[in-house]
Amino acid sequence: MKKNTGILSSTRGDGGLPAIGQSLVGYMARTRAYLSDTYPIPAGLVRAAIIFLGQSTVLANIHDTRVNLVSKYSLIGIWSVFSLLLILRLMDELKDREIDRQLFSDRPLPSGRVRESDLVFSLVVLIVLFVLVNSQAGNAFWAALAVLGYALLMFVYFFMPGLLRQHLLLNLATHNPIIPLMLLYLAILFSVESGMEIHHIDWAKTLLSIAMIWAPFFAWEIARKIRSAEEENAYVTYSQIFGQSGAVLVAGLAQALALGLGIYFYRIDLMSAAFTTILIGAFSIVVVGYVRFLWHPSPRTSRLQPFAEFFALATLVAVILDYVIAGSILTN
Repeated sequence: MKKNTGILSSTRGDGGLPAIGQSLVGYMARTRAYLSDTYPIPAGLVRAAIIFLGQSTVLANIHDTRVNLVSKYSLIGIWSVFSLLLILRLMDELKDREIDRQLFSDRPLPSGRVRESDLVFSLVVLIVLFVLVNSQAGNAFWAALAVLGYALLMFVYFFMPGLLRQHLLLNLATHNPIIPLMLLYLAILFSVESGMEIHHIDWAKTLLSIAMIWAPFFAWEIARKIRSAEEENAYVTYSQIFGQSGAVLVAGLAQALALGLGIYFYRIDLMSAAFTTILIGAFSIVVVGYVRFLWHPSPRTSRLQPFAEFFALATLVAVILDYVIAGSILTN
């Protein structure tokens, strides 16, 4: 038998590349296809930038200061939001693998378009990069670790997988707080960049701003699991738990809370009339989508997730525009 003369000669595949090289190429190809299908990187970066800038600019309004929208800390914040949301996406893919095999065989993992080992490797790399980047974030590093720790607890279902998998509402109550925790991390990062001690933050208004931005994301979580009767199956949805009207009401109340907080900020002169007008217009469009679904529930009208995404985007963009316009007025 011919003796192996080295690692390359002993691990060559049919294509002439070392087996480890072929594995890496395969991983990259599958991961690129997976991300293109479920988490496009350009769109993810834009979404992360909008979330970061939305929270930062409302905090700048609250504390009557200006923030550098292009800085080391803004890059850290945008990367952290982007990577955290992708970490959560990968975790969900792994957590849902069994139910996906049973009910959604066309999804990437059960269909074989991506391997479990690909997702695990990507998850480890992202976690390491998240920690390394935030090691440059000053005191916000500890907030970043807290958010990451909470995400890891979510991944193991808070050590109660059987209980949380069987109760959607309990799962919602334990998993959805990751969003306000992420926004709280951004508030601490804002204080670091502004040279502000944490105890000097106006926490009352800051927490209200976090609630205003979180509420549309909570509504999105509800809206994406609302179905018409003919679409319902073994997959548990909020329309099964609350009924179609009840589920729509829960999502609508969360969005109404965001609108109410926006009006409050306008009333105390932190936001402009333009901001409030955008919010009212976006909320009106969402209501039209809800009424259409309740009037005639069907697979076509039950697609309420895009309406929820639109309202969340409108809220953040309105905050950013309000900040930019106010700054332009002040400098003229």
